Amino acid sequence: MESTCIIPQSFVVVLFLTNLYVNKEMEEEMFCYIHEGGELVKTAVGSVEYKGGRTNCSVVSKNISQSEFISKVCGVLNLDSNSIKLEFTVKFDPSCLLPLHNDGDIVNMFKFNDMFCHVYISQCTECGDDLICPTSGPTPIVASNSAHVSSIGEPSLHISNESPTIQSFGFSQRCAMTNTVQLQPSWFEHSIVGSGHTFPNASEFRDAIYLMSLAGKFRYSYKRNSPKHMTVVCTIEDCPWKITARAIGDSNIVQLHTFRNVHNHCLEDVVLSQPLVRSTCASLVIDDVIRSTPEYQPCQICKDFVRQHGIQLTYLQAWQMKEKAKERIYGQPKNYYKLLPWMCERMLATNPGSSVELSYSDDDHFEKLFVAYSISIEGFVRGCRPIIAIDSAHMSGPYGGAIFSATSYDANDSMFPLAFGVMSSENYEDCVPEVFGIENHAYCYRHLKENLSSFLSKHNTRGNKGKENALQFLDSIAYGRHHSICNFLLEHMSKLASMLVKHQEESKNWKGCIGPKIEAKVQENIAKGAVYPVTPFKNGVFGVCIGRALLNVDILNHTCTCRGWQMLGIPCEHATAVIISIGQNVTDFVDDCYKYLMQELIYGGFFSCIEIHDMPTVDDDGLVRSITGEVFFSLKPPHTKRAPGRPRKKRIESQFQDKRTVYCSRCHMSGHNRKTCKNPLP
Repeated sequence: MESTCIIPQSFVVVLFLTNLYVNKEMEEEMFCYIHEGGELVKTAVGSVEYKGGRTNCSVVSKNISQSEFISKVCGVLNLDSNSIKLEFTVKFDPSCLLPLHNDGDIVNMFKFNDMFCHVYISQCTECGDDLICPTSGPTPIVASNSAHVSSIGEPSLHISNESPTIQSFGFSQRCAMTNTVQLQPSWFEHSIVGSGHTFPNASEFRDAIYLMSLAGKFRYSYKRNSPKHMTVVCTIEDCPWKITARAIGDSNIVQLHTFRNVHNHCLEDVVLSQPLVRSTCASLVIDDVIRSTPEYQPCQICKDFVRQHGIQLTYLQAWQMKEKAKERIYGQPKNYYKLLPWMCERMLATNPGSSVELSYSDDDHFEKLFVAYSISIEGFVRGCRPIIAIDSAHMSGPYGGAIFSATSYDANDSMFPLAFGVMSSENYEDCVPEVFGIENHAYCYRHLKENLSSFLSKHNTRGNKGKENALQFLDSIAYGRHHSICNFLLEHMSKLASMLVKHQEESKNWKGCIGPKIEAKVQENIAKGAVYPVTPFKNGVFGVCIGRALLNVDILNHTCTCRGWQMLGIPCEHATAVIISIGQNVTDFVDDCYKYLMQELIYGGFFSCIEIHDMPTVDDDGLVRSITGEVFFSLKPPHTKRAPGRPRKKRIESQFQDKRTVYCSRCHMSGHNRKTCKNPLP
């Protein structure tokens, strides 16, 4: 796949200079191919090609001066020498444009290009203190909307949208359908627009300076650095680039006074002027990528920075960049629990009848949270079966903990959330026997991953495309455990509301008095029982013969010897054989908890999301304060301790999970595959 880089409103001349080693007389000359009216094409592997336009040729002497070189090129193309700008590349970095300002640059062009050289000629752009002059060097490829974007004109050479960016590689290919804004590659160069530009504080000004240096590939230093007065210069000696900024009065607002955006670097300065790596500032580049793709790995960040900015990061630096980006997106972990008391009070006010219990220690450290919304409580009491499925999952993040959920089933045998709880850890006080006592608690709903294969099969997701769809499906939920607990509550309410509305709307499309899932089970039992012989007895009792076994079915009491009818409330295959034999409708014998009227009662409650327009914020001093200045009670994060033993990486799987038996293709034994086979062959 190729990405096109077009130079707008300018002539492009690519001079292909090749040393002719035919004889000694030709060693001091280079043959030039002069191209006009074409375009630069950047391939997927990073090489640069020139396509289109017309071609001229000329022989250039190695002893030619800069003024003579310009006159010769302009004579070939009939251009005005006062309206063009010359830039050239070196053989070891064909994507970096270096200016041709003087005779020394001509010498460097011949010296560092043994076989060929590309020279780009474009229209000259006037620069002043209030305008940004395009810096030499290629425009880097970045992806973040955190930088201040200028409306000033783009540099003459820019990369089109089809160029590879951070978001077009690795995991971020799955972010194409998200709302992530992909910035043009030269926008970070314009993070500062000129004299008079203001910033809310000194920190944002420093971030803009760093992004500008990253885009322009130069290194800077502070001659003066204070919140009230800052002076920034280029580290290259005698370089005129300079920016000064001062605070406005007693406020934190910073305004630029001097903006001299012109560099004077020679070829030897390229290595010395590479930007330094500052994790806090550099993480601004990957903010949007982390927001849309949390699994963006540090090793991938290292590869992208080398390819796009020419900066070699260590794994630790990339990891720190990712952590800084996550902190800006999700907030500081120490503040995760501060808004929890306010959220609990607002949940009770928004949904009366809900049960919200928050427990904390004497020193105000979080311990437990239990939430059961009124619509879940009323729906369970009105029509759900008296069955509760309980599951838990470990929470990621610096404080760990576990989240528990209680779920029942509606009339269509779909999951109906009842309650959830967040606890600092799984301990003896929270264990199931302590809560349920001697009651049965063997019915556990299957884990999400057990149903993933069947979900993907229904959507016909196969091959590599299917894998991408599966990962995209899981992206929206896989990293929910990394969010703060307040964000988790808001997202849970939003997903719960969507699910309740969806199930209620689906029930209106039922073809009969029972839902489609229950109807499918009834049809399956009817098909299985069609071959069973039935023998009638007295008082509504029938005998069903299955081979040598004889099962009794009581139509009046809705019982069967197999106990399947009593357990589920749906006529088993033996009962359906009896019902069909007496000419009755099987759906009339289905328990009332599966009927449409019960489904209406389950989803007939009231539910409203939390109003957060007046949500307080956490100040720099750690206090929860509203817009009006009111201070609210806040909690501290839970106490943490290292768990004994090796940290667990995998969940404890359900005891009822069906596992596929693996057979070895080498020894044909079960329990292992060919790669791990250690059995001797006969």
